[in-house]
Amino acid sequence: MRTLSLTFAALLSLFITANTALAQQFPNISAKDLNGRSVNLPADFNANRSLLFIAFEQEQQAQVNTWLPFAQQLENAGQAKFYELPVLPSALRLIGGAIENGMRSGIPSQATRAKTLTLYTNVTRFRKNLGLGGKNQIYAVVIDRQGRVLAVQSGAYSSAKANQIRAAL
Repeated sequence: MRTLSLTFAALLSLFITANTALAQQFPNISAKDLNGRSVNLPADFNANRSLLFIAFEQEQQAQVNTWLPFAQQLENAGQAKFYELPVLPSALRLIGGAIENGMRSGIPSQATRAKTLTLYTNVTRFRKNLGLGGKNQIYAVVIDRQGRVLAVQSGAYSSAKANQIRAAL
């Protein structure tokens, strides 16, 4: 009986571990950058490590901006490429052109536009795939080339959060 209980516990542990790993994977999704170039993610991130800034509301851009000097340092050092990912409900794809024109008007730099990839998707499922919490804050997420989540930090930049991100690189 004890052997059966240990076997059951081991199988349960394996099942939980497998489900956790599945919950922390960047989903395959098509998007466009703000220059209009189509991309397939995570395949087109083209880096061993990518740092993604995921936001759900326009007001969250201020939190994203707190991370950008750090992200630029990492990119300049060749440690990771970074991208900004506004994540919006699939239903908004119908007015996506207007949304993207509004974002484009606030971003004059073509290089910054190329790093801004608007995702129209099932937001709840997207958050679940990456192991993210609520939509009331941004997330800094490190993924590898296969889209596996290596680190997640939420909210505005802090040196402690940056150290956790750097450790995942």
